[in-house]
Amino acid sequence: MSKKVVGEDGRTYKVKKPFYKRIWFWVLAVIAILIIGGSLSSKDNSNATNNAGKTTNANSETSESTKTDKSGKITRSQFDSIKIGDLMNNAQGGDTLDSLKQKFGKPESTSSDTTNGVKTDIITWTNVAGGFGASVVVSFTDNHAYDKNLTGFKLSRKQTIKLSDFEAFSNGTKYSDFTAKWGQPDYYNESLISGSTTIVAGYTSGVKGGLGANFNATFTNGALSGKTQSGMK
Repeated sequence: MSKKVVGEDGRTYKVKKPFYKRIWFWVLAVIAILIIGGSLSSKDNSNATNNAGKTTNANSETSESTKTDKSGKITRSQFDSIKIGDLMNNAQGGDTLDSLKQKFGKPESTSSDTTNGVKTDIITWTNVAGGFGASVVVSFTDNHAYDKNLTGFKLSRKQTIKLSDFEAFSNGTKYSDFTAKWGQPDYYNESLISGSTTIVAGYTSGVKGGLGANFNATFTNGALSGKTQSGMK
């Protein structure tokens, strides 16, 4: 209800309430507050969600990196980095057993043999980044490596190697050229004896033929020197 006052001129005037005292003002004010508050809340939630997503992604990346670094699995590059020495020189220059144990962890099995007075130790690791039955086997003499062997590493071979391809393999082909064309072998053995390095590269994946078809290529001092196959077509 409006308040009435008498002015100096003797007239009566109705005094309107200030807008901030009117009910509609406060209704609109409450609605405005609710709208603004909801908008801010939504923005905060959105930022929180985005930040949470970023945190999750960061944690995922960190976790993946940690997993890779601490997986304990022997990678192919780690296998390739194993140094071997000449058996006839007590394998001097080859990695020591202790250094590989420190790098690859505790081996799955060990065995020893003595031939012509030369004692050798064969150490097998199965914590390998590969398929079922994957392993790394290193032979030592006088606590130094002179032979290394891998099997079961995962490969993604695009080539199909046929019998005609195998028959065309020519002696003298460099190992690097051979693998550049046909891919890395499924089985690999390298040894150093009397100054001669021998590599036996075995292929089972991508080989055309019956069940179990495979072939081996032997390289002496980096050049193809022999080959054998079974079941190829």
